[in-house]
Amino acid sequence: YKREYDSHMMKNTEWGAVAYLQHSIYGSRKKIRINNNSSFITGYSAVNAPSCIYTGASEDCNQYEGTSINTDGTYTKRYNSEIGYLASTTENITGIYDMSGGAHEYMMGVLRHSNGQPCAGRDASNTSGFTGPYCNESGSATGIPFPEQKYFNIYSNATSDEYYNRRILGDATGEMGPFATITRNSITIKSGSWYGERAYFIYNGEPWFARSHAHYAGIEAGIFMFDQYFGAGAGDISYRIVLAI
Repeated sequence: YKREYDSHMMKNTEWGAVAYLQHSIYGSRKKIRINNNSSFITGYSAVNAPSCIYTGASEDCNQYEGTSINTDGTYTKRYNSEIGYLASTTENITGIYDMSGGAHEYMMGVLRHSNGQPCAGRDASNTSGFTGPYCNESGSATGIPFPEQKYFNIYSNATSDEYYNRRILGDATGEMGPFATITRNSITIKSGSWYGERAYFIYNGEPWFARSHAHYAGIEAGIFMFDQYFGAGAGDISYRIVLAI
């Protein structure tokens, strides 16, 4: 964290920039292997490519396990190994890790309230800590002010999550279509056409973007996955710092 060097929480468009670079000649140009370490340790990679969406269990199609730091598991390996490299954007140790799996990651990407202000969160029980209106009920939260506009993306208001055209070009959300509803192992999700990863846009019920998805998500997780959240914290939700110099 170096405020004098303009460090800040990652924006949704900055995630999109990394995603497109990963799929260019400067990256691996394939679906990134998921970090399936349920201890939320950075830089791990699944031994096997996941073959199913979230099932709620660690099973053949979706193995995950926890380890101690710098310890390999049966199904999850460290960043500095041939398996670990598969979880990097470049398939080597100099790439960016944890772009698929590990923990959900909140982005600085938020819904615009009908009054034009960014939403603090869904309601009084689910807020981000910023000052601003609730998106799904009357009233507003008191906290710290939102930063300058250059530090967050703001999206058009909507009462449905199916208006993907509200995307900001380059954020790797709406351009991941066409979108469809898919069912595997009795689990149904909305997915994009890029690897069938999870694709839920923000709306007034869940006004904050999150990316990556958690260690248990199977093929739902990925660098092109995007999801919606209330705004409150949780045990499996993290964030990422970007250093701009």
